[in-house]
Amino acid sequence: MTPGADSLDKGGIQIFKAEFNKILSFHDEVRSNFQREVSRINAELGERVSLSEQEKADLEARRDLYTKTFEPYLRINTFLMMVSHLEEWLFHTRKQHATTTELLEAKGSIGRFKPVLKEIGVDLSCSKPWMFLKGCQDIRSCLLHANGRVSLNRNPEKIHNFVLQHSEKMEIETDRLVLTGEFLRYFQEAVEQLVETGNSLQD
Repeated sequence: MTPGADSLDKGGIQIFKAEFNKILSFHDEVRSNFQREVSRINAELGERVSLSEQEKADLEARRDLYTKTFEPYLRINTFLMMVSHLEEWLFHTRKQHATTTELLEAKGSIGRFKPVLKEIGVDLSCSKPWMFLKGCQDIRSCLLHANGRVSLNRNPEKIHNFVLQHSEKMEIETDRLVLTGEFLRYFQEAVEQLVETGNSLQD
């Protein structure tokens, strides 16, 4: 269950972190199940010498389904849930502390809240977490509206540049975005730094 506005306002950071960590725990739990199945398949491929060529091919195809399809899908869906959780906090912050502040609707799902954060005193001028999160809103948009295909995005070059800056966390393969587990952890850290700053200024 997601905390209400009062919880986010008072209880603030610890409740937000707990809820945010549940998303990562969900990712880790599901991925662990995937890995167990992959290990089982590898063991069967290694131990059962009597397997026919078709049986081997079927097992290898199932293994690839976990490693090349299910795991990337899991990372994408985890990321999208994390973005939604961040947006919820931003909406609550506006409702509680900057009701009359206008959003910059043309600046993306996260960037539109810049005036709200400024209103509560968050200095975004040199904020690395904020810059990373702003870049991530383009990643979110590409995943949601173009199924991760970069060339179909409104500004492919912008995404290419962002991916290049963070090549250890994501990449582009055959025109599609590929997120890593490291990307999720880094996104989590950036969000928590931003929220901690916002909550400390609200206290």
